[in-house]
Amino acid sequence: MRLVVGTNFEDSLIENIGKFPVKYLFGSETKTVTGHGRASFVLPNVDRERLKVHASIAHEKGIRFLYTMNTATLGGEEYSGKFMSKVMKEVDSLSEIVDGFIVALPILISYIRREFPDKEISVSSYSRVYNVREAEEYYMMGVDTVIAHEDVNRNFRTLKEMRKFIDVEVITNNSCLWGCPYRRTHDVISSITSREDQDRKVWFEYPILMCATDVRNDLNNLIRMRWIRPEDLHFYEEIGIDRFKIAGRNKSTEWITRAVKAYSERKYEGNLLDIVSYPQGRAVPKVMRKVGGPSYYDVLEKVKVDNSEFPERWLNFFKYNECESKRCEDCKYCDIIAERVLKVEGDKPKDKVKAPLELIPRFENEENTSN
Repeated sequence: MRLVVGTNFEDSLIENIGKFPVKYLFGSETKTVTGHGRASFVLPNVDRERLKVHASIAHEKGIRFLYTMNTATLGGEEYSGKFMSKVMKEVDSLSEIVDGFIVALPILISYIRREFPDKEISVSSYSRVYNVREAEEYYMMGVDTVIAHEDVNRNFRTLKEMRKFIDVEVITNNSCLWGCPYRRTHDVISSITSREDQDRKVWFEYPILMCATDVRNDLNNLIRMRWIRPEDLHFYEEIGIDRFKIAGRNKSTEWITRAVKAYSERKYEGNLLDIVSYPQGRAVPKVMRKVGGPSYYDVLEKVKVDNSEFPERWLNFFKYNECESKRCEDCKYCDIIAERVLKVEGDKPKDKVKAPLELIPRFENEENTSN
């Protein structure tokens, strides 16, 4: 087992997880030249000196550090020689501190591989590698690892074929919708709002509101999500994948440590959502209260996924059935599982609501949060 863990840059985190099979930490400065995979306003304040110290402590524990330069867009700045020179200077400087990079854009991959052949390169999930041919293309660019698109997590045939020629990393604990139509927008929003030249005072990523609406309207979406239970890691190891990413670099040390412990021990008793990102239920109801929005998202705070109630080999279904070619409405397998594991305090909502898109302007500047 090789765990790749997002860091919140608290040095105590390294001490807490040092006894577990953590091989890598990943993270970045709060705002960067290129932007990266988390909006800066959800991250701790990290500058170059904090990065140096934290990476050095990780190295003392035998943990390598990967820098997230995984923006989904450069906003057309690739055409600016001045901007690209600044990016190249940034990579040169970082190469003295970190062991490798997590990158989404081929232009950055090509530069790093050419100039730093000994640095590790992981293809970010923001590249949305979903099939074998895409993985093969990145392999030919010279990358070391493909971090698979979350949506491929239960497509064991595809994962097995990818693993035949390249190292594959799967994300264990994101709570993205299966087949999410908002994902690309979310990737771009996160990338733009984490750039150092971005001065908008955004404090919430609106695609999460749209995602939360889909979850609220059908709580069974929680089971369709492509998280991986600690008890189910063996399904991946059986096809040659032992590299597992634990996301949560915007979480507390206690939260990250709990998740690392659960996946290391291959067991978690309690609410699976305790170790899954779940911004739909943790953030959206609070945000709605802050901006005077509707209360119909409150139910998302009252949902539990009883991890002890899953059938032992429930993932076997996905070995022999391809979700890509079926409508959830026709299949119903996840609905059956939800009946067993999904618990709600009170009644499940029966009505359908729409995302209050008119509230989006309130997600910029604190003065916009009042009614």
